[in-house]
Amino acid sequence: FDGNAVIHRAFHALPPLTLKKTGEMINAVYGFAQMLLKVINELEPTHYAIAFDRAAPTFRHEMFAEYKAQRPQTPEDLTSQFARVRDLVETFGMPVLELDSYEADDILGTLARQAREQGIETIIVTGDADAMQLVAPGVKVLYPKPRGSFSDTILYDEEKVTERYGVKPEQITDLKGLKGDPSDNIPGVKGIGEKTAQKLISQFGSIEQIYQRLDEVTPEKLRENLKSNEADARRSKKLATIVTDTPVTLDLEQSKFSHFDRERVAQLFREMDFASLLGRLPEGTPQPGKPASTTTEIIDSQAALDSLVAQLARTKRLTFDTETTSVDCLKAKLVGISLALESGKAYYLPVGHKEGKQLPLAAVVERLKDVLQNTAIARVAHNSKYDMTVLGRHSLNVKGPVDDTMLMAHLLGEKTLNLKALVFGRLGIEMTPISDLIGTGAKQRSMAEVPIKETADYAGADADMTLKLAEVFEPELKMQGLWKLYSEVELPLVPVLMKMEMAGIKLDTARLGDLSRGLAEQVKKLEKEVYEAAGHEFNINSPQQLSGVLFGELKLPPTRRRQGAYTTGAPELEALAGVHPIIRPILDYRQLTKLKSTYIDVLPGLINPETGRLHTSFNQTKTATGRLSSSDPNLQNIPIRGELGMEVRRAFVAPPGSHLLSADYSQIDLRVLAHLSGDEGLMAAFHNDEDIHAATASRLFGVETGKVTPDMRRLAKTVNFGVIYGMSEYGLEQATELSREEAGKFISAYFEKYPEVKHFLEETKKHAREKGYVQTLLGRRRYLPEVKASNRLVREAAERMAINMPVQGTSADIIKVAMINLDREVTKRGLKSRMLLQVHDELVFEVPEDELKTMSHLAPEIMAGAVLLGVPLKVDVKAGRNWAEME
Repeated sequence: FDGNAVIHRAFHALPPLTLKKTGEMINAVYGFAQMLLKVINELEPTHYAIAFDRAAPTFRHEMFAEYKAQRPQTPEDLTSQFARVRDLVETFGMPVLELDSYEADDILGTLARQAREQGIETIIVTGDADAMQLVAPGVKVLYPKPRGSFSDTILYDEEKVTERYGVKPEQITDLKGLKGDPSDNIPGVKGIGEKTAQKLISQFGSIEQIYQRLDEVTPEKLRENLKSNEADARRSKKLATIVTDTPVTLDLEQSKFSHFDRERVAQLFREMDFASLLGRLPEGTPQPGKPASTTTEIIDSQAALDSLVAQLARTKRLTFDTETTSVDCLKAKLVGISLALESGKAYYLPVGHKEGKQLPLAAVVERLKDVLQNTAIARVAHNSKYDMTVLGRHSLNVKGPVDDTMLMAHLLGEKTLNLKALVFGRLGIEMTPISDLIGTGAKQRSMAEVPIKETADYAGADADMTLKLAEVFEPELKMQGLWKLYSEVELPLVPVLMKMEMAGIKLDTARLGDLSRGLAEQVKKLEKEVYEAAGHEFNINSPQQLSGVLFGELKLPPTRRRQGAYTTGAPELEALAGVHPIIRPILDYRQLTKLKSTYIDVLPGLINPETGRLHTSFNQTKTATGRLSSSDPNLQNIPIRGELGMEVRRAFVAPPGSHLLSADYSQIDLRVLAHLSGDEGLMAAFHNDEDIHAATASRLFGVETGKVTPDMRRLAKTVNFGVIYGMSEYGLEQATELSREEAGKFISAYFEKYPEVKHFLEETKKHAREKGYVQTLLGRRRYLPEVKASNRLVREAAERMAINMPVQGTSADIIKVAMINLDREVTKRGLKSRMLLQVHDELVFEVPEDELKTMSHLAPEIMAGAVLLGVPLKVDVKAGRNWAEME
């Protein structure tokens, strides 16, 4: 391993990642661990070692003082991670090699040579292309793909090196000697580029041969250039050459992979919140810390079931978990149920295995029904919505509330909410991964096919560990003032979301079919326009081919380069819309194909055959602000802009005799901002029921509200919402036609007119720095250790999150309270209306015609009174036969 190169590559390839407790940056450590585990698992080495650079100058600096002189100073957030990587390497038992006067490359070259001489196959893992020169029979280089993610790699042998560089591995130093290497500040020969260098090497073989046969070089200008720069060429080659005779020795005994201590590695992973990598640690080595020690009794007879039920009747608390055939709770078949009443002891009730002794489902339902509906017993589950939905579909309804350790962990700021990761991180216990039971890939099997004893041990541990986690999380929630938010908002919301998911929404598939056929014709027409403008056919969906056509063939003004190619993203192409007639049909083609492939052609296939409706899953734990998200499919992302977007929405319909009703909070984020900041101007505008954007424009431009133009209002709206997201001068410049200077003046003017908003934002950032978190009106927290990062970009991004979270999070809390209150009132009144969707600040209901008047008054009344603010909450209500045509 080239330690420095892999760490640098990981740091720049991966987004910022910090430890929750300290704010310490660890993205490079995480990336290094990822790469190390990839190598261990995929290449299965018998020996390994790692080389690091030392800070002292090398012999290359003595040869050429400007060597690597152009490189910026290593960021502090990266420097601090080297020690952590060394800790990781040490726990893996990997020998560390480093030498004064030499680079890590030279050490690797020496080790590779020694290994090759002993007939040992060698792979060099690096992010530095210099190592390609070391490729030889028995020596390969594992290197990141040019445009892939950090963990996407190519194993380079001699053929692949030649294919990429146009020269043999041993000629790479000649290539760099001629064309130079800007990354190392190696000058090469001025005026010689890659193609000329490749041609010379192909003809002569090496720099030495070129100068021996210099009179054969043509044209004359090139020959003279080479002649006058001979010293640079020879020195550049020497600078680029990795030496293979450094004073290090390959110690095969010391570098054995068998020295790896799994227990120590697992403990370090726990300290660094790397629980997600735990399952990738190789087997066959000691398990860490405390092993899972759950004793699980299999309940597979009526007598055993009766005995268990008698115990359940006396218990004050139990945890339950389901084993099923699918992660989709609306399609999953029940395989078994596990229960835990006390620490270390669990019970497993098999009901759906393909073989083995088990209980009839009807008997289990009959005997467990009373216990699971007994609210006097504290019931706990991890991701209770899934388990309760599955049980409910199998006639075993669980009456709430049911404590949920996943919701607890989310409120406590845990980043990974997987049960096994939480158990490892919080209890130091390593649990069996699901892949050990069902396998992976082509060999994967259903849980129903797993032997009952194996499933029992697995499921019993899940129930037992859920009980242990609840005992840890409950006092923490109370100590941090989160118990009320948890018990009065998040928990009561679970059964509401279950009802919404089970209800689903009706889809007009015939309309979507017609729309799909119409779009297919439009797409063909647009393709033809693009091909005619280009002069030939090509793959419009290929960024590489598109870039070649636009900037290579048509010579359009180049966009910014990314990974060696000109970008062809929507913002870049929009800027070129008036330059060439090919651009507009490309943009339209993209819009139509995305709409068609993402929604129009996909949604009908997702309809549940049993219900005939489309069902989504609402997630309470996916966002840091507390907003609900939707998945499988994401119905919060259905297009709303443009005629085509509205056409898609028209396909979401109410059944005969009913309407869809939409109740939408009006500008809730700005109303929350007014309340949290207490700004008199902002609050007055809402109390007077003014158009807030026109009111802001009036203040900023110094005109009466009636004289505010659409452009003035549009700019004021951008700033109003931009403030909530911590918009900078640059951000406002990008979002408008203002210059940077004008944007700065505009933001300053905004804060002059709304001074308490400015004070609130500054106080919020200060609180984040002092406490390490910010919170909503109801106490929801977002932990932001990155706000203390030394990296300015990371720190400023954290400050923007700090500004945004109290506002957006409070808005999210308000609509959750409204959903709970509405569900209770609808149930209390015995109404047949159903809440179907939550889309950010909007709730969508399916309402029978005879209840439309009632719900049109009830929904806004309850939503407006969900949480009392210093300004009124306003709710707009619309109804119609489909989601688009509402009045």
